Amino acid sequence: MPLLLIALLVGYFGPHGSWGTHVAEAAQARRTHSPTLAAAFDSRREIEAAYGWGNFRALAPYLDIVMTGPGELNSHVRAGGLKTMLYLNLNLCSGRLGVGANRYAGPDCSDWPASAFYTQDGHPDRALTASYNGWILQRVGDPSSPEWQTRSGAAFREFTAHDRFELIEIDDASAPDEFYGTLCWGAGRVGEGHYDCASAPGGEARPPFNARFSRAEWQAGEAALARSAPSPVVYNGLQGYDKHESLPAIVPVVLAAPNAWGAMCDACFYGIGGHLNPYLFTRPILDVRLDGIMRIIGAGKNVVVINGAQRDPSARARALAEIMLAYDPERLWQWGSACGNVSMIHACPEAALTFYSPYAPYPKSTASVTDASGNYVREFGACYNGGRYVGPCAAVVNPDLFVPHPRPALRNVYRHTLTISGTSLCNCYGDSGSVSQNGGGWPPIIPPASGYVLFR
Repeated sequence: MPLLLIALLVGYFGPHGSWGTHVAEAAQARRTHSPTLAAAFDSRREIEAAYGWGNFRALAPYLDIVMTGPGELNSHVRAGGLKTMLYLNLNLCSGRLGVGANRYAGPDCSDWPASAFYTQDGHPDRALTASYNGWILQRVGDPSSPEWQTRSGAAFREFTAHDRFELIEIDDASAPDEFYGTLCWGAGRVGEGHYDCASAPGGEARPPFNARFSRAEWQAGEAALARSAPSPVVYNGLQGYDKHESLPAIVPVVLAAPNAWGAMCDACFYGIGGHLNPYLFTRPILDVRLDGIMRIIGAGKNVVVINGAQRDPSARARALAEIMLAYDPERLWQWGSACGNVSMIHACPEAALTFYSPYAPYPKSTASVTDASGNYVREFGACYNGGRYVGPCAAVVNPDLFVPHPRPALRNVYRHTLTISGTSLCNCYGDSGSVSQNGGGWPPIIPPASGYVLFR
């Protein structure tokens, strides 16, 4: 090649080197949506009215894994070419009989002895109890108990005897001292969506609970559960917080257990029941959750972030900015229970966005994304909407509850913010939704407890 031509090429591609890289990024095949997971627990009537009971292949373009249960539903979903996940709640175990019965209990813990649960010192018949919704009575499992391990192993065998699942969700995998609601010694009062200990024989239970409880033994028991599981497990417990810890209790378990596929963060970033509580998406809780997610994904495992009830587009855009701080295009999964309620394909439109080529290595903690401005910042060199290249993008989050911060200095100039419309990734079966990277500008001062997804 003539030296003059070489000099001309060097002179051009030097200042345009990143542009050339992004053109190459755009030419490569990318996911058409972020990894997604959802439950197919809508009624047969609802599914029939949407995409049809015999047409579960309709889910395949939008969902990567579907939560089912043993029996006909699992068979139909797998026949549609989808991977499936089994749900079990062994930690806050309910029964199909008696006070506070749960007709869908899986497993049915009605006949489990008190020795499988934490019990009040001196009262072996008084199990530690809870109610996640004020209607269903749950007993708090003691993973260090041989009886709990035996019964849990039997549940694995029962629910997988005739069905195959790629994953098993272990729900409520938070230590008792991380529990967010009321705990009682013995059965409390359930009904009308409220749970209290007024009628509980041992009254309200508070940490440190009993002589049998220790965080280390709880973690060892959860790890033993993973070892006995017939399929990889995903623990739903990253939302746990005891007001003192720097990482949720389940994180070391996930990191150490070979059969742990990952963990879930239920309602993290979105609020509980669709109600916004800025304490949940600012420091210190934001740091605890993001640090846990980063540790797990950094170790090559997976995290599922669940939006259980948040339908407001602006709240979901802010949540996505926080999620992007820990994002990995293959290991950060989105579960959009709040979306797709017409099509029964529960994925939100923002799942169409995928983010590649971050300018910095994957963060080890929130310290890795802390900018001199006081904001959390992460930039990506190649971003996509439905598999279509849309240029670089960035997430800017103010993690403080009361203190505004100036704009950070970013690698690229961004003039637009994310706009979300509708509540469905699937524009089908009566549902609709979309995302646009051409929204309005972002403020010169980043308000407290806010986050922005930015585009050029």
